[in-house]
Amino acid sequence: MSRPPLEVADLVRAAGDAFIERSCKWITWKHVKVLLAMARCRTAALGGHLDECTRCGHRAISYNSCRNPARVNEFETSVHGI
Repeated sequence: MSRPPLEVADLVRAAGDAFIERSCKWITWKHVKVLLAMARCRTAALGGHLDECTRCGHRAISYNSCRNPARVNEFETSVHGI
């Protein structure tokens, strides 16, 4: 199963700061906290590790998730299910 080309977290990383600033009249700290967590999820900010396929030797960096159960797309597998 391959990763979709664009996820909500990609949009948050691209436009989150501007959105927060434009929404300052109604956005709460809880909203901001969720957006910041989404922006950090599966990035180098949370660390990661190097996966290597035992069949073909393909290597890929897997970044750690925020482990938020509300994020449904975190349980994807990469090449050959590693």
